Amino acid sequence: MVTRSSRRPERTCVGCHQVAARDDLVRLVREPAPGGAAPRVRVDPSGSAPGRGSWLHPAASCLELALRRGGFPRSFRGPVDTGLLAQSLENPDFTRTWNR
Repeated sequence: MVTRSSRRPERTCVGCHQVAARDDLVRLVREPAPGGAAPRVRVDPSGSAPGRGSWLHPAASCLELALRRGGFPRSFRGPVDTGLLAQSLENPDFTRTWNR
């Protein structure tokens, strides 16, 4: 029997579409871009930034699948700029590089 204290929140990876524990995924959020351009996708290291979020395994294969299959525009309900996302995910300590 599963008790309430042993449950862990689960989310679905936008790349591979597998359900995983929230702790195993990275939360991404969209933020407005200057000049009316498409909103940018950024890593949310705290997992609690305001706004629409999406979840991704911290693996290059999942990022590639999400980009190829159009997972980000679908998840964020519109076009988004993912240009800096790969660089942010490659940085092992993205908590310092993420601007709130």
